[in-house]
Amino acid sequence: MYYYTAIERFDSDNGERWTGYTRWLGRTDLARIITLDSVLCPPVVHVESSSDWQFVAQEEFMLDFYNNLDFVLKRVAGHRPSVVLAVRRDPSADDVSGFEHPDFEFAGFDVMDSQFIASALLNGHRFPGVFKVSELSRESGLLTSRKRAFFIRDALRQGYPDREEAKCHVWAVWRHLGTGNGA
Repeated sequence: MYYYTAIERFDSDNGERWTGYTRWLGRTDLARIITLDSVLCPPVVHVESSSDWQFVAQEEFMLDFYNNLDFVLKRVAGHRPSVVLAVRRDPSADDVSGFEHPDFEFAGFDVMDSQFIASALLNGHRFPGVFKVSELSRESGLLTSRKRAFFIRDALRQGYPDREEAKCHVWAVWRHLGTGNGA
């Protein structure tokens, strides 16, 4: 199933926070970071009333993911600079090619822990030797290859079986092209 969420925009408009992070990462050439990592890009749409629950993803740790794009778009209006995303967990090649919403463009693949606390890709210093930050897309800070994303996920699970943050999923991520999304 595809879900929708909205995250805080993270790019050069974030000033010193952006500069410090991209220097630490070793990728000062990035245009923006689009990630489900809730520390880097916190969600901006949250449940506000009991009537909202019908739109919440019915999966563990997914309280900031919704099954209705219109719900997210209405809620994000007026928020600080943000990015609306469509996402799919552990996508097949058909899942990726089959998402043809005209208001979205494919951003890449994220490799996230199960609680959306940290992206393995954007905190890769914790997993030396699994991948290189030079593999990340300049446009999104994500991977462009589905095959590579699953290889990294599997390498983390096998190489670090006792570390909870290595029990990751691959997420296909699309960025909404609407106004205010840092296009």
